Amino acid sequence: MLSGFPASSGTDPDMQIRAYLVAIDGIANEAVWRAARGFISGQVRDHNRAFAPSSASFAEECRRQQAMMDAQNRPRIEPEPETPQPKVAAYKMQLLRAAANGSRSARRELAKMFPDNPVIARAARETQEAAG
Repeated sequence: MLSGFPASSGTDPDMQIRAYLVAIDGIANEAVWRAARGFISGQVRDHNRAFAPSSASFAEECRRQQAMMDAQNRPRIEPEPETPQPKVAAYKMQLLRAAANGSRSARRELAKMFPDNPVIARAARETQEAAG
């Protein structure tokens, strides 16, 4: 990878390579290759393309590539299929709409249809109390 960048004066290439090897210890070869390709092709953001990356910057990019590879290889969770719900009859929806718009008779009719529903029963009681 270093051959893709100009040599810095006073830098020992062997020591620089050792620093890279220490920094990337434990990272998958594929991630290292992807990071090197990114630096050489100039695709790594916030990197001065005139110089070789520091061993810390290179290791950081390698870890980022490793994380991307891990995410791509993670098994996908399939959503559970939706269970079909019974359709609501059109006249019930019309009653509900009318009740929402303030119809007292629609509220009473809904209360008769759904006596166990506390919300509908309370709305019907409030309507009767307001009328009575």
